[in-house]
Amino acid sequence: MTKMLPASEVKTKFFKLLEGVDERDDEIVITKNGKPIAMFVNFKEFESLMETMDILSDPKAMKRIREAEEYIKKGGRLLTFEEVFGFPEPWR
Repeated sequence: MTKMLPASEVKTKFFKLLEGVDERDDEIVITKNGKPIAMFVNFKEFESLMETMDILSDPKAMKRIREAEEYIKKGGRLLTFEEVFGFPEPWR
């Protein structure tokens, strides 16, 4: 859940807010004079966002993703986990 808080409130509740970001994946937008200036986000979420940005900025990866999407749209068959890795899904 995203919360918007003024910097003055963030300053007084800093450690409590960090706990919320860490434990519940909350996001906190910090405002100054009513305008967003910074954000607290869970580190795992940040890593995920950075990985997504890496993929989106890689022309070769995006070309392969588009090709795979087109293949599936045309009825192409997806491989099972076992077909790809040679053993059944360990979590099943």
